[in-house]
Amino acid sequence: MNTQDSGACRVGFGRRVINPMRGISLAGYFNPRPNTGVLDDLQVKVLLIECTGAVVGLISYDLLIVPLVLVSKVRAALKRSRHPFAETIPLCATHTHTGPDVGEVFDLGPRNEAYLDFAAEQTAAAVADALADLAPAEIAAGSAEDNPFAFNRRYWMRDGTVVTNPGKKNANVVRPEGPVDRRVSVLEFRRDGQIAGLVVNISNHADTTGGDRVSADWPGHLERAVQEHVGGSIQVLTLISPAGNVNHIDVNDPGRPVYGYAESREIGRGYAEIVCRVLGALQPVRCDHPALSVKPLVIGKRTFPAEQLQAARALMREAEAPASGNLTADDLARGDKAVQRFFAQQLVAYVEQMPEAGRRFDCAALKLSRDLAMVFLPGESFAEVGLAIRKASPYPLTFVASLSNGDCGYVAPRECFARGGYEVLPVVGGGPPEDTADRLIATAGELLKG
Repeated sequence: MNTQDSGACRVGFGRRVINPMRGISLAGYFNPRPNTGVLDDLQVKVLLIECTGAVVGLISYDLLIVPLVLVSKVRAALKRSRHPFAETIPLCATHTHTGPDVGEVFDLGPRNEAYLDFAAEQTAAAVADALADLAPAEIAAGSAEDNPFAFNRRYWMRDGTVVTNPGKKNANVVRPEGPVDRRVSVLEFRRDGQIAGLVVNISNHADTTGGDRVSADWPGHLERAVQEHVGGSIQVLTLISPAGNVNHIDVNDPGRPVYGYAESREIGRGYAEIVCRVLGALQPVRCDHPALSVKPLVIGKRTFPAEQLQAARALMREAEAPASGNLTADDLARGDKAVQRFFAQQLVAYVEQMPEAGRRFDCAALKLSRDLAMVFLPGESFAEVGLAIRKASPYPLTFVASLSNGDCGYVAPRECFARGGYEVLPVVGGGPPEDTADRLIATAGELLKG
C-alpha cells in the first residue's frame, strides 16, 4: 500500500433503523416466515467521502437483497433532494436471512410497498445525516488471509453429482466443489485521532440465526464487538464478498450448531477479532481524487427444454406435499418432496414471468487511490468470481462487494450448471444464464482499468 499521508478529504457517516413491522415475512427460505419480533436492529448505513468538491460513497442495508424496485425508490428520493450522487451511489445488502422479504426472490407473496417506501425514506434521512457529519479524516486500509468461519457448501458426492449442504458427517461426501475466499479486508476512517468508522469485506453467507425473529445476523454482532473493542458507537459497514457457494457450516464438525442466535454471535465476534488484528497493520491511503465508474449490464433469460417444463408441471399437479418447519437447501439435499415441488413451481413461474429482454443492472467501481478500489456487482456470485476479479485487478487492495444495485440471483461459473446443487436452478428473480459469471468478471475488469 502507498505510505504517503492521506489526501485531504472529509468523511461522514449516517444510519437509521429499518426494522419491519411485526408479521411481515422474513426472506431467504423457501416458505413465508411472518416475523414475531426483533432480536436486534436492522439498519441502513451510509458512508460519504468528499474530496475536491466531489462526493462518493456507498449505502449498506441489513437486508437479504437490494431489489431493483428499492434501488429505484432510493434513487428517486435522493434525486428529490438534489444529491449529485443520487443516480450512481452503490446500494449493497448484507444478505441477512432474518430481514424482511423485499420481493423479487421466489415470489412468495405480494411485495410490501409500504416497507419499501419506509426503507427509502430512512435511507434519505441517513444520507442527510452523513452529509451533516462530514469532517476531515485520515484513511488507512489492509487485509489478512484469515477467514476460518467460511466453507464451500457445494460438495462432490460419490455418485458424481454436486449437492448443496449435504449434511454433517455425510459418508457420501468426497470433497468441496470449489474454493473459499480467505481474505478479510478493512478500510478505516479516523477523525481527530479516533476511529470514526470501518468498511470490512468478508466472504460468507449471513444465514446463521435462523428462526422467525428479526436480526442483522453475524454482521450486526461483528459491529457491536468492534465497538466494544475500540470504544464508542463507530459504524461498521460489512460488504459481502462473493459467497454464493459459501456458508458457515463445517460438514466435518458434527458438534458445532448449524443455526441459532448464539452461533451468529460467535461468528460475528470471531470476525471482529480478525478485523481488530488487521487494524494494527493498516497502511495510509492517499484519497485525493476518488472516482466512481458505472457500467450497465443486461442479464438475459435462460431457456429450458419442453420436457423439463412438462415434468415440472406434472409434479405441480401432484397432491401438495406437506411441509414441516422452514424449507431450506438442506431439505432439497434430503429429497424433501415439498421443496422439489417448490422448485417445479419456480421453474414454471420463471419461464412465464421473467422478462424476455432481460434485466439491467449497474456494475460499479469506486477508486479511492492508486492502490485501493471497490467493485460492486449484482446478485450472489460464487467465490470464484471475486477471486478472479481480485487476481486481475491493477489495484493491490481490491474490495469486491456482491449483492449490489439489484439482485439477479446466484451467479455460478458455467461449469457448475451441469453438476447439480440448488444454486443453478431457475427461480423467480434469479436464474441468470451460464455466461453471467464471465460477463461480471469482464465488466469488473473494464471498470477497474477505465
